[in-house]
Amino acid sequence: MCGAARTASGAPFILPVMVELPGQVGGGVRRPFEVDHMKTAGVNHTPRFATAQHARDALLHSVPQRAAGNAAMPGLQRALAQVKNLQQALASSREEAAAVRQEAGLLVETNARLLETAARHEAEVANLRHFAYHDVLTGLPNRALLLDRLQQALVRAKRQQTCLALLFLDLDGFKAINDRLGHAAGDKLLQRVAERLLSCVRGGDTVCRYGGDEFVLLLPEVDDEKHAVAVAQKIHARLARSCRVDDGSIAVTASIGVAVYPVDGVSRNDLINQADCAMYHAKTVKRTSRVRARMVMSR
Repeated sequence: MCGAARTASGAPFILPVMVELPGQVGGGVRRPFEVDHMKTAGVNHTPRFATAQHARDALLHSVPQRAAGNAAMPGLQRALAQVKNLQQALASSREEAAAVRQEAGLLVETNARLLETAARHEAEVANLRHFAYHDVLTGLPNRALLLDRLQQALVRAKRQQTCLALLFLDLDGFKAINDRLGHAAGDKLLQRVAERLLSCVRGGDTVCRYGGDEFVLLLPEVDDEKHAVAVAQKIHARLARSCRVDDGSIAVTASIGVAVYPVDGVSRNDLINQADCAMYHAKTVKRTSRVRARMVMSR
């Protein structure tokens, strides 16, 4: 072939070529192989399949490549299956992570509620503990707390060989004030008295509402009885000023008895009883009294 072959109309024609391919046992398989002469022949080109042998060789060369591609298909399918499984696992993991985040959020909310409840309960316990040892009306330590502090003060005084003083105070004529102005005014008066008593003592001293219109002051580590008497006189001066209650003012006085450790007693009961008796004696003589209980009781 030295030139392009054409039909009578000038169109290129196809040359059928028979090629023998490897087949089943018993012989080869012959198949037609079409060759486009316009594509395989030209002035400056050598025909692609000049002979049937060339076409046979080209086709036989392509067979191993296709076979290799077919052999790789199972591996590709396995890889695609693994990718699909990984994608499914990733989606499942994301769903589980979302569920965990939701549960974590619920746990955070639950923990916050529990902390709030615990804080509220602690506040309630602290409040109950406070009122177990403090007077509700005045906020002062009550009798139970006074006895505890007095016992500790006695232990320290004995170890350090120092003095302590106990002042027992009772308001004069408080019942008449309560009856005349009412209990609400009487309660406010007690609150004002408590404030003034606190202003007369040191930070380490204790002012206690012992009951009703009675107050007890514990003065630890005093030099002698003169210190206690000076505090009593200071209290008298503060209470002599009228107390503003509602729209009016009330003038009030108090009777104060003093007992000093270790001169007037060495136990809690001894000191409280002697200060109480001295207070009743002060009501009689209308002045601060420091008298031993046996002297008052013998009269």
